[in-house]
Amino acid sequence: MSPVTERAWKNVLKNPPSPEDLKNAFEKVSHAFELNGNDARFMQDYDLAEGSESQIDELLVEMPGGNTIKKNSDHFLKRDSVKKMCFPCCATALFTLQTNAPAGGQGHRTSLRGGGPLTTLVKGNNLWETIWLNILEEGDFKNLGDIEKSDLVNIFPWLGPTNTSEKNQKVTSSDVNPKQMFWGMPRRIRINFDALETGTCEICGKESHDLVTGYISKNYGINYEGGWRHVLTPHTEDKRGILPVHLNPGGISYRHWLGLIQNDGEGGKQPAFIVNKFLDRHYKFNLLNEVFNRNPALWAFGYDFDNMKARCWYESQMPLIIVNEYIRAEYENVISQLIKSADVIAGNTRSCIKEALFRYSNNVKGDLSFIDSKFWKDTEPEFYRTLNELHGLLAKGENTVELKLSWLKSLAKTSSKLFDEYSQSEFIGTADPKRISLARRDLAKYNSPKGQKLKTILGLPIENSTKR
Repeated sequence: MSPVTERAWKNVLKNPPSPEDLKNAFEKVSHAFELNGNDARFMQDYDLAEGSESQIDELLVEMPGGNTIKKNSDHFLKRDSVKKMCFPCCATALFTLQTNAPAGGQGHRTSLRGGGPLTTLVKGNNLWETIWLNILEEGDFKNLGDIEKSDLVNIFPWLGPTNTSEKNQKVTSSDVNPKQMFWGMPRRIRINFDALETGTCEICGKESHDLVTGYISKNYGINYEGGWRHVLTPHTEDKRGILPVHLNPGGISYRHWLGLIQNDGEGGKQPAFIVNKFLDRHYKFNLLNEVFNRNPALWAFGYDFDNMKARCWYESQMPLIIVNEYIRAEYENVISQLIKSADVIAGNTRSCIKEALFRYSNNVKGDLSFIDSKFWKDTEPEFYRTLNELHGLLAKGENTVELKLSWLKSLAKTSSKLFDEYSQSEFIGTADPKRISLARRDLAKYNSPKGQKLKTILGLPIENSTKR
């Protein structure tokens, strides 16, 4: 249903299609969504006849893998807790695995965007708006692949024999229709529908006479390579090419603003195509007044994988703040300065806490990312308050120096508070008081608004000191 023009897109946004129109459109491709057909099956290998047998719970990326079970370390998610699955849950699990597929051993290919990609959507006031705000015009796909390859098998790869990769063959965006980015199928899987059981689905709890219990799989499925630019995923562009963004421990917060909502030229980070498209549409159609009664939100979500292990599922929303076009460049420049200064102070906080806790801090290994996460979470309300004030100042053409100094003061205050909380300063009788004191002194020096590094980042005037 991709519209032909931006004007057509806007008309459908304001006048949603009827249920009959949607049904007629979906029926054209409904055969691609048969879960248990005789030939083509949704998200399953077209003609896989034999392979390794697996219990159905192995479709779920968060369930313990073979190595976890072997070590008897399946503590929170226990083995054999999902032995039966209804058709809707099975279809959802298939889609989730194929879309997020992590590294899975020799020849078990990762998803089109790599293991655990970050997805971002523009969120509307209701379900329809959220869907349509993330729909592109047909012409937008022209530079993303070979749009002339319009046969459905080039969009839904399970409608024909799999492009296997035993000899490391690759499928690039120019080999198929670019819309395959939404339907990537890196894993060769075929559900066993010959041994259905009756009972309760151990995912959703519904009673069913058609519960699946296993599947077969084989390695060397579709090997997606060659700079795919997925329109719902932010990317980093460097000498290695176009790399989709993946999640790391700590979740999603305003520290990811650069690259999720606005470009980060220095880091080579670019928001998803759909985010820039939304901003272009807004400035053309004034969507803020016509559709939204407040700033829309960016909805970001995805798995954090450590190779084959799903460590966490993260999702978050942050406002897509829209400003007048004549102040947009300066507004984004100052936001970049605010975030980069916060990044420096977050690093200062972590390193000084480490100095306070350990005598030889440079040799200490371990995960201190929880300190960073706490810093970003605790400073987030002040960040959004600062953005609102920044908008007002720039709209009036006023100076932002005092605003930046106030931001630094707030960051330093949070930094000191976290230092006192995590450095054991309250246990001064048992900890090393001298080491703690020196580390706190360093923290105050590093976070000082008089420091040249922070002044440079924030674009503040640097005083010349001349000795006489």
